[in-house]
Amino acid sequence: MNCELAKEYISALCDGQRIPQVAAEHIGLCRRCQTELSEYATMGAELRRLASLDEAAPPTLVDWNQRPMRKTDWWQKGLATMRVPRLAFGAMLIAIIALSSGLVMVRARAGAAVGRFLELEYKLPPSGAPHICVMRADGSQKDNLCNFVSHGREGLFLMNTRVITNSGDRAQLGIRAKYIPGAGDSEVNYNETLFKGIPEKVVSIEPGNKQEIQVASLGAVEVEGKYLDHIPPLVYLPQERLDPSPKEFRIVAPLLIRDNEVIVNGGVGSSIDTGSPDATLMLYAPGEGRYLVSLIPFDDAVEGTVHLGQIRFSLEGHDYLLLTSMPITVAEHVWIKHERDFKPSERMVRSSDARDDRPLFLVRSLKKLEEQRIPH
Repeated sequence: MNCELAKEYISALCDGQRIPQVAAEHIGLCRRCQTELSEYATMGAELRRLASLDEAAPPTLVDWNQRPMRKTDWWQKGLATMRVPRLAFGAMLIAIIALSSGLVMVRARAGAAVGRFLELEYKLPPSGAPHICVMRADGSQKDNLCNFVSHGREGLFLMNTRVITNSGDRAQLGIRAKYIPGAGDSEVNYNETLFKGIPEKVVSIEPGNKQEIQVASLGAVEVEGKYLDHIPPLVYLPQERLDPSPKEFRIVAPLLIRDNEVIVNGGVGSSIDTGSPDATLMLYAPGEGRYLVSLIPFDDAVEGTVHLGQIRFSLEGHDYLLLTSMPITVAEHVWIKHERDFKPSERMVRSSDARDDRPLFLVRSLKKLEEQRIPH
C-alpha cells in the first residue's frame, strides 16, 4: 500500500464506508494521508455549515430508482465511481461556478493594473536584433530582475537589469551589460560573478522614449520600455503561446523525477530551440551528471514518450518523469541518454564560468552538445 493507492480509500472513509485493513493501517501511520483525510473532513463540515445557512426551501425527495436514465444524468454515474469524496466533488463544482462568475470582474479590473509590469526591449548592434524580457515594476522584490544571455555570431552578450524605482509611467533602472568578443559559442552558467567590475548604469525609461547605453567592445545598445497589466508565462518571449509551434522544442522550469523522487530541479528559467531538427535538452545536476533528451535517436539512447509538459522513460532500471511548466514539443517521442561523469567545468566549451555545484539546463543542437564530450 502506498499514498497513491490509499487516496481511493481516503475517499471511501469520507463517504462513511469501511476500507481494507491494509489501507486503514497505512492511513493511520502516514502523515501525508492523515493530512489529506483531515482536509477532506474539514471541507465536508464547511459545506454542511454553508448548506445550513439557507433552509428556506426544504429539499424535494425524488425517487431516483423510478426515474429513467437520461443523458443529463452523467453526473450521477460519475458519483457512483469517482475516486475523490463526494463532498470534495461538490466543493469543486462550487469553485468552478465561483470562478466563472468572477470572470466579469477580472475583465473589468484588467485596466486598473496597468503599470505593474514593465516590458523591456533591447536592440543590439550592428543588426538591431531585439531581445525582450518582462519584470515587475511595482516595488516588489519578486520578479523585478531581468537577466539574459545572447549568443551572437561574433560574441556573447550578457545583461542584468533591475527596477530601482517606479512612479507613474516612469521607471528608473539599474543596468549592467557585458560583451565578450569571439565567445558566441560559449555556454555560461549565469551568475553575479560574471559582472564583477562592471559598474551599474542608471537609466530612466518612459513609454515611447528610447535610451542608449554604451557597452565596451560592442557599442550603443538601444533600450525601450512599455507597461503591461500582466506578466506573460515566458518573460523573454511575451508573445509565446501555450502550445509549441511545429519546429519548437522548449523546456520551462524542468523537474526530473526518478522512482517518485526529485533528483533535478532546474529552477524557473527557460531554454528554447525553434529550428534545429536535432534540438536536445542538456539537464545537469551535481552528483548526477547530465541527461540528454533529444528529438532524434542517437547512440545508446532510450526512447521516451511525450505528453504536453511530461516526458516518461525508463533508463538504467529506473522509471523517470520529466515535468515542465509548458508543453514541450509536438513530437510524440524523444530519446534520452545519461552521462554520469559529465561536469560542466571540465567538458563544456570555453567553460571558465561553468560551475559543478548547481543544476544547469539548456537546449541546443545534439551535435553541439556532443562536441562537449572529452575523448577517452
